[in-house]
Amino acid sequence: FFVPEMPPPLSDSVDCIGNGLDYRGTIATTVSGKTCQAWSSQKPHSHDYFTPVTHPRAGLEKNYCRNPDGDINGPWCYTTDPRKAWEYCEITECRNYSLKSLVSPIYTFENVL
Repeated sequence: FFVPEMPPPLSDSVDCIGNGLDYRGTIATTVSGKTCQAWSSQKPHSHDYFTPVTHPRAGLEKNYCRNPDGDINGPWCYTTDPRKAWEYCEITECRNYSLKSLVSPIYTFENVL
């Protein structure tokens, strides 16, 4: 009989699907290499909307890249660069992970007696 090849299991590192709304990884640098500002910090960039208090379920406890507003371009963060308020993050899993690996395998049977 034919044994199908199963898709790889979802690992903890592959936690970014689609626009990364639920991304909870630990990347804390932007596409240009800037360090992310802690979401609870007001320096160097003051902000009052995206904080651990205003969005308690968005994973904003540290300075990790997140997508609390559901931005179609994916996770982002405020930066520690006083000249750049925020920037997108390069989250490899968001770009490389495909829903096709979530599809059930197709079973085919040949020469079954």
